[in-house]
Amino acid sequence: MGILANLKTGWTLSMDSLSVLREHPKLLAFPAISGVATGLFFVFLYIGVFVGELIGGGVEYVALFVLYFVTTFVASFFTAALVHAVNDTFHEREPSIRRSSRAAWRMKGTIAVWSAIAAVVSLIIQQLEESDNPLSGLVASLFSVGWAVTTFFIIPVIVFEDVDLGSMFTRSAETFTDTWGETLGAGLGLGIIQLLLALGAIAIAALIALVIATVSPAAGIGVGILVVVFGLLAAYLIGQTIRGIAKTALYLYAREGSVPEQFTDFDFETLGGRAEHEGTPSHERVEG
Repeated sequence: MGILANLKTGWTLSMDSLSVLREHPKLLAFPAISGVATGLFFVFLYIGVFVGELIGGGVEYVALFVLYFVTTFVASFFTAALVHAVNDTFHEREPSIRRSSRAAWRMKGTIAVWSAIAAVVSLIIQQLEESDNPLSGLVASLFSVGWAVTTFFIIPVIVFEDVDLGSMFTRSAETFTDTWGETLGAGLGLGIIQLLLALGAIAIAALIALVIATVSPAAGIGVGILVVVFGLLAAYLIGQTIRGIAKTALYLYAREGSVPEQFTDFDFETLGGRAEHEGTPSHERVEG
């Protein structure tokens, strides 16, 4: 598929995901809570990293590991809850923040293991990037891409499948290949809505600021900044949510071969192949 075809694919997928979000706006709560919690943890833990660097002796690496682990765990936990809630909408069940959060909490052990591994990998990549050896930077870039591909569907695998540690990564990589192997550029289309929202917020802010500035320049600037900040936050939340919705739809198609009702106008066959369904999602794992 060419770039234009990829963009069209991503756009259709995004619009269908956005229609799910319009029906169930409460799905925004998961990335919102995740963002606030991660931000708070990041502030406090980064202070620990700073203190660790002052102390030295390897303490900074321990602090960094904790930082990476906690932020990854929080983000993964609420992403798992989002995936669970999205699956409810696909099966015509009203999503529940409490029910999906409880479901994610039952997977806390697996999420913790994944977060610990991700934290170690993040430390390794950071050390390679900070190395003075140019080859290390290249290795870090290649490793980062490979890691991103391998773990792209890691959260849906955790939510839908009862797998061991090794299979968790294998299943994620297989699903990525089966579903997006030939359309990596579709990710560009998934970001179009987020970009348009951000640009719209900036345009509205500029217009409001110009109007208010005719009376009070300072007030115009202040209101304009608030509108931009609010708009960018809204764009981020909507973007994160529709990505979670789209990823869940892609995963269920790859593993079940089923197309959610909300995506009937999206041609999944253009994604370059289907999985052989040797391991379908476990509905017992996601219900409740």
